[in-house]
Amino acid sequence: MEKTVEIEYKTFVSGEAASSLLAQGVFKNGQLQTNFYYDTQDMAFTKQQGVLRIREKNDTFRFTAKIRQESHIDEFECDLNDLNINNDEILKFTSSYTDVTEFEYLGKTTTYRYTYEDEFGVWCLDFNVFKFTSDIEMEFELHEGILDAFDHYIKQLTQWGIKHNPSLSKFQRLLKEQDSL
Repeated sequence: MEKTVEIEYKTFVSGEAASSLLAQGVFKNGQLQTNFYYDTQDMAFTKQQGVLRIREKNDTFRFTAKIRQESHIDEFECDLNDLNINNDEILKFTSSYTDVTEFEYLGKTTTYRYTYEDEFGVWCLDFNVFKFTSDIEMEFELHEGILDAFDHYIKQLTQWGIKHNPSLSKFQRLLKEQDSL
């Protein structure tokens, strides 16, 4: 498993603001991706504000485990041949956190993502579809080694006419949607 540190900022974006950014040509490279979320049957990762995900994009599959730390998220990733969560590398990884080896499928999100990169990180304009709802968010994921660019993030949002309206992660919003049913 590859390990990286993820530091990102998120905000909800109105449809008007998103359309304006796309019309200006700021964001490009629209790609469709689907995130499939899992946890062990004892919910070991969700209880620790973590997540297990397989992302399908362009007929490729990538497993990601996100483990929340105080100031960042540790990400553990590997490429897969398919959507099989019972992959040996995944089982080996999860066994270091729990003895439970059976997984529960928790749901999926579908995202059409547009990106823009600057010197601090990658901006992602995400149009998200859950089972019963949809939303638009802006994620700003800092480049490896950059630990804080919040002032830059706020300044850029202001230039685009977007007010910072923090959003939960896609996974947390998926769980919240399920809880409201």
